[in-house]
Amino acid sequence: MPRPMRVDFSGAWHHVMNRGADRRNIFEHEVDHEIFLDALAATRDRSNIEVHAYCLMTNHYHLLVRSMDGRLAAGMQFLSGRFTRMTNQRVGRDGPLFRGRYASVSIDSDAQLVQTCRYIHLNPVVAGLVLRPEAWRWSSAAAYAGSDRSRPWLQTELVLDLFGPGDRLAAYRDFMAVGADQRTVDFYRGIGW
Repeated sequence: MPRPMRVDFSGAWHHVMNRGADRRNIFEHEVDHEIFLDALAATRDRSNIEVHAYCLMTNHYHLLVRSMDGRLAAGMQFLSGRFTRMTNQRVGRDGPLFRGRYASVSIDSDAQLVQTCRYIHLNPVVAGLVLRPEAWRWSSAAAYAGSDRSRPWLQTELVLDLFGPGDRLAAYRDFMAVGADQRTVDFYRGIGW
């Protein structure tokens, strides 16, 4: 049976996810996270993909991206290949790191965009790794809280602009404090995430 077509076009928003093969850890050491984020920055530069949020868990990752020229698949193939090559070279192994090609969900509205960003940032809280999203070092939540600008390629403005004029950072923090929207959680559980 052929794979379903992915919806992608210039300016399309996507929630991209992938998981380690057999649910194995892909981020075991700090250097693994840094290698992935460097590969993500290279993907952004090479594939004209804007990165608006990310969260790296132990055995999977989440990205909120905007495909500026409708070539998301090529960008994600580059990211996966580069990270896998660099990781395998570092640890002296070969073979696949991920369970397969990435999964993605098209983002069709501003409401879905902010809910998805919150879902991504709450991952380490839900997993019991931290109490507050911005405390997870391997996520963009701290940038949205205004306490981390170490990733110049990360774009937070478009999502934060949806919280209106005034103190957008405080509005986003209040939005995060409410917790994940149950419909969003149920949706991702339903598709295996």
